Amino acid sequence: MFAKATSKFVSEIDPDGCLIPVSRLNELDNLTVLSLVIKHKRFWFWQRPKYLPTDFTLSDLLLGEKDIDPGIIETDFLKYNSTLENTTTGGAEAGFGSSNINVAGKGSSKLASSFGNLKKQEVDVRKLLDESKDRVLDMQHSLVQQTREKRREVFTLVKERIVTTQVCTITEELQEGGTCGAFLGLPLPKKIQVSVKNGSHQSDSNVSVEIPAKTALAYCVIDLNVKSTGHFELCLLPDTYGGFVVDGSEKTCENKVYATPPEPPNKQLQRELDKLQSQFTLLSGLPASMRSSLFQQLTLLLKDKTAISALDLALEDLYSGKKPDLNTLDNAASLKAAVQTTIELLQGSKGADQAPLKSTSSEEQLEPSALTATHVITSALEEMTDSTLSALESCSSPSSIQALHSLVQNVVENRKCSLKDSSLAVLAEEDTYSKVKELFGSSNITLCKEEDTVCAEIGSHQGHVLLILCIAICGLASLVTPV
Repeated sequence: MFAKATSKFVSEIDPDGCLIPVSRLNELDNLTVLSLVIKHKRFWFWQRPKYLPTDFTLSDLLLGEKDIDPGIIETDFLKYNSTLENTTTGGAEAGFGSSNINVAGKGSSKLASSFGNLKKQEVDVRKLLDESKDRVLDMQHSLVQQTREKRREVFTLVKERIVTTQVCTITEELQEGGTCGAFLGLPLPKKIQVSVKNGSHQSDSNVSVEIPAKTALAYCVIDLNVKSTGHFELCLLPDTYGGFVVDGSEKTCENKVYATPPEPPNKQLQRELDKLQSQFTLLSGLPASMRSSLFQQLTLLLKDKTAISALDLALEDLYSGKKPDLNTLDNAASLKAAVQTTIELLQGSKGADQAPLKSTSSEEQLEPSALTATHVITSALEEMTDSTLSALESCSSPSSIQALHSLVQNVVENRKCSLKDSSLAVLAEEDTYSKVKELFGSSNITLCKEEDTVCAEIGSHQGHVLLILCIAICGLASLVTPV
């Protein structure tokens, strides 16, 4: 509940910036300014890193008795109020022998947030540079040694954070949509409201959590580049990355960025999708029953990003030889069951026992297996915003996914799409086309329909968002495409 509220807050005020939402209330003591946070690089180059707060500050790891105290600057930030409403409808037809059952469902959601007046606390970077000059990290410290041994983790410092100034109440209201709706995977009506204490808030809520003043909602970090001697530098520019020097060479946490050679965006997209084609081909070659079940579970999880994140982390744990932890889904039985079913399907598939995953760049990809291919899909879904996931869920019937796949192929090949093509016939329906247009628009693709044709224009500066959408569509389409 707290994570949903802070994630929405960051997505609205700093969607393409450096702010990181605080995901757990019990992390707050470890997120003061100058706290050490470990940046964990993910497996696929399009994934954003994870941030793991530690119990230590920079001063705790420095040799010498003098603590670093560059001073904290506190300024008014903004007053935050937001309301988002969404209504989703869906239906299905099921055949049993000679009988047919038609079921329809409707779900609505409302997210109303008011954190009141917020302040920004930030370190004086100039003073920090002066005070940290010639200081040395204790390279024998357990945290340094353990972090240095892991090739995907480096140190960062909290350089600023956004905090509340008043006591706030986060309220989550749930309403069941009925047994048929649950069976079909239709979204449940849900209302989440955040408000300042003594202000207005929903009175008939199911769960209410009160958070105190001076609670951090989001923070920003700066990377450390650590030498083998313990000397370190602050990575002040946005295109510089932290790391450790290992055996005379620097181990960095740089994620490969989306390739930007002087060529059209669709060519860049084609190159990256071609590298993943073996993963998609493997999925389409799985037994029909397994493909159907995987598709059913993944589309069910589209309604909740927390569930997608839990599955994505669980797949990483499987590769690392760890037992997946699904405790975050204890209050969502149907979603937890979907994640568990997916894990069981993949554990029982051929090639489930493999060497641990390593981080991959855009030039190298992992050997395909049911587990790696499914992880490709979940990693893309986890990078999507809540609004994009919701738009994808509204287009997640097998026929719509196949139409989306055909549309992606035409976008990549820079061709106009003919609605007379049987695979694109569903786009002739105005309601379906409207949903698809919204979905592609969320990834900076503008769709235009003229009579029996649809053309697409790729916007600039989209970063990874277009690739992520195409990966998700191609992956899901591999599970519904007949062999």
